[in-house]
Formats: sequence, C-alpha cells, structure tokens
Amino acid sequence: MNAFDRLCGSAIGPVGIAVSGGGDSLALLLLAQKWARAKGRHLIAFTVDHRLRPEAAEEAAGVAALCGRLHIPHQTLVWNRPAGKQAAARRARHALMATELKARGGTHLMLGHTEDDQCETFLMRARQGSTWYGLAGMQPVSLSPVWPEGQGILLARPVLGYSREALRHVLLEAGQYWVDDPSNANPVYERVRVRALLARHPRLKRGILASQARLQQLRRLEERAMGRWIEHNVKANAEAGRFEISLGGLPLERAERLISLLIQIIAGREVPPRRDGVQPLVAHLVSEHRFDGATLGGALIYRKSGLIQLSAEPAVTGPEADFGRAEARLGAIMALYCGQT
Repeated sequence: MNAFDRLCGSAIGPVGIAVSGGGDSLALLLLAQKWARAKGRHLIAFTVDHRLRPEAAEEAAGVAALCGRLHIPHQTLVWNRPAGKQAAARRARHALMATELKARGGTHLMLGHTEDDQCETFLMRARQGSTWYGLAGMQPVSLSPVWPEGQGILLARPVLGYSREALRHVLLEAGQYWVDDPSNANPVYERVRVRALLARHPRLKRGILASQARLQQLRRLEERAMGRWIEHNVKANAEAGRFEISLGGLPLERAERLISLLIQIIAGREVPPRRDGVQPLVAHLVSEHRFDGATLGGALIYRKSGLIQLSAEPAVTGPEADFGRAEARLGAIMALYCGQT
C-alpha cells in the first residue's frame, strides 16, 4: 500500500483507475480498493470500448459488474472513431479518461503497468536508438500524454515494481478471472514479439531490471536538475507569447533535452520533435556562428542578444497553442521534476 500512498496520497477528488478487464488492471483495481477503503479515498473506474472488437462491450460490462460488487463507481467510455493503429487507440483512451476524470474534479489516474511492461519498453526503445534517459522507462508518476485534454492530470503506476505473474496471483487468490485481449498474442505488434523474447530468456529480464533501476535513479537526478534550471533560467514573456532562455554553461545533452521539451510545450504538441532535428539546432544555438532563426516541431526559434526565443509558429492556432496553457504545462513539469524523491 506504500506505493499507493506515495503516488496518490496528494490526489484531489476521486482517484481514477483505468480498467480494461485484463489481468494487470483488474489486480490494480482490487489493490486500489483495499487502499481506498483503508484511507477513506474515493475511486472511479473507467473502461474504454474502442469498438475494435465485438467482445469489448461484454468485457466492459463484466468490469462494471465487478466494480458494482466492490462499490466502486464505474463508467464505460466509447470511442466512436475506430482505427486500426494502436497509437490512435491509445491516444483516444487517454483523452476520454482524462476528460471524464477532470469533469469529476480528479487529478490522478492509476494505470496497471508492471515491471514486465518496463522491460518490453526498454528493448523497444533500445532498438529505436534511445538514449539512457529513454531507456530508464516509464516513471511512477508522469503527466498525461494527451494535450490539451490531459492538462492537469497525472498518471500514477502503483504496481510498476511488480511482475505480471505476481498480479495474476492476486487475482487467483481472490477467485477473480480476467480476459486476454487477442492483440496481446498477435506478433504483428512489436511489443508482442518482445514479450515472447523475454519469456524465452528470463535472465535477460533480470539484467534489464537491474540496469533500469540505476537509470531510474539517474533520470530522477537529471529531472531535478532540469526543473531547477527551468525555474531560474526560463522566462515566460506572456505579452510576446514566447519563452526566453540562455543555454550558457549547460552540458550539450541537457541543452538538447530542454530545447526539445520547450519546443513541444510552446507548440502544444503531444510528442517532442525528432532528436535528429534537435541535435543540429542546438549545435547552432550554442555556437558563436550567425543564426538566422529556424522552425522545428511547430515552433519558431531565434537568438537575439544571447537569448534564445521560442514561440509557436503563426500557423499553429487553437487551444493547443495557447500561451497560457503552455505556461501551465511548463509549471506542471517543473512541479513534477522538483517534487521527485
């Protein structure tokens, strides 16, 4: 229960739980119910029906029935714009749950990610050429990945340090059955192939987890340093609608990470610009050579009198490019980074 206290103890309003009907999320539901009952907290469970499988509605009804027995409010959210890509479904899922949770005054949404998910993420990111920062994997607490629907929502992963097998034991002891999404066995998806690889090589999993534990520590230190640097070196010029910063004295890798983050925020994007675009940009920004400005990831970047100015491109309009939202998003990131223990 310590993980629930640490990650969700400061939550405002009801704490949301994403429950698909699979083993990981159902085990999370049972554990969260015990925590909430002991702490006097209110929960609300969400199940998203993507309308991609005919069985999904029945599975959502099964989750609703279980929540009824546990006295936990439940809502099934339906996505009416189905698509075949997992990325689109993931975005829709997060947007629906964030919107409903905010409407009820909630700030924290629990997810049932496990250490097995961490290992899979490590191998997938390694194949993509990720730096050590990305290989650290998912964080116990992070900002919602969707924008602007997810503004103000934190994702909490209380069972991130436990295996999928351990969560199955929780369900078996409670006499609770779960469903397996057929896509979890479809080798067309990279994560499924990686999962099969890890099942064949248990020593590989142990090695990855040991490495990730160290990388997680380094990442927490790096993010605290980044949060402090942002607090003292990033000026929000609301009148001009831009951020103003100086990169003097920053290590190159950290400068790249910060510029990438600020571009993502000022442009209102859900993902940062590609690293192969950020690296040459930062090399120009920290050099003494003439720099006439650039555009990247929906942002305009200029250097004037030693200060770097970042603003949204004129073509980027709408709530996702609102500077007030950008300031709020930056503040949430600083709070998250500086509040880590």
